[in-house]
Parts: sequence; structure tokens; C-alpha cells
Amino acid sequence: MDSVSTYSTASLAWLSTQALPLIIWPSLISTLLRADGPTRYAATDPSLEQYFARSLGLAQLALGLLLLVLSGALPLNAIADTPSTTDSPPPYANAAVLVTALHHAATAFYTYARYFSTGQIAYVFGCLGSSALAVAGLWVLLFAGEGGRRVSRRTGADKATSGWPFKNAEAEKKRR
Repeated sequence: MDSVSTYSTASLAWLSTQALPLIIWPSLISTLLRADGPTRYAATDPSLEQYFARSLGLAQLALGLLLLVLSGALPLNAIADTPSTTDSPPPYANAAVLVTALHHAATAFYTYARYFSTGQIAYVFGCLGSSALAVAGLWVLLFAGEGGRRVSRRTGADKATSGWPFKNAEAEKKRR
């Protein structure tokens, strides 16, 4: 399993962990995260809260499943009986990882801010999980992808590297 598939699976697991309680028991989650406890429950419409909680849970599941499909972790070519000719990642893998990494980063920032405004420990766990996935998504975007691509047969160096921001002075001496 490559790093993009690992990130996609971990992201789906984290989003599912958040989504399933929202879908199954939305009133428990809203009561637990309420700043002033369940005393204010009568002032809000419980059916509206349940609608928004379940909609959020379904949206999180959809985001995780879309990431799994667009990153290539699910072999859709095997379903369509068309063999894959290349081992390259799908064209939308980087875009899907970018969108979900930004989602995890925004969620981490939000839960961090909510923890310091309310002091509830549940937000710390949310911040830690989302931060870990945001960092993993950034790592996948920067360093994962096509493994040994374009290696020079003569020197063994990677041709995709450049001299920016540092010049290779030793290589320049050998060229002269």
C-alpha cells in the first residue's frame, strides 16, 4: 500500500469515527459539546440539531469515500474489467489529498480555538487527530507520489531535482 492509499484509509477512518456517532446518536454529541450543559436544551429545536448533526455525519462519510475513490485506493479499473497499463497514481489523487488536508487543517484550527474558549477536553482529541492527518496530507503532497522517476543512467541522480535555492558547486566544477 503506497502512502497516498495509507493517508486515504486513515482519513476515512478518522472521518468515520467522527461521523458515526453524529448519525446514530446526534443528541448525545450535541449535549456533550454544549458549553453550559443540558439545561439549555429546551431553548433549541432538537429536530433541527439532529438534522444538522446527521447531515454533517453523512457529509464526512462522503468526503472520506470520495478521497478513497479519487486517490486510487479502491481499484476501480478492476471493477470495470479494464486493466491498468501504468502504475502511476490517478490524475486527481493530489487534488483530493490537498482538499482533505486543508479540511483537516481547518478542523484542527477550529477545535484548537474551541478548546481554549470552552476548556472541554473533547476538542483536544479532535485537534490532535485532525492535526496529525493535516501533517500527513502535507507530507504526502510534498514527498509521496511517483517513486524512482527519471533517474539518470549515467550518474544515478534524480533528473526531477533542481538547483534552486542552492547551487551544486561541485557539479559546476566538474562541468568546467
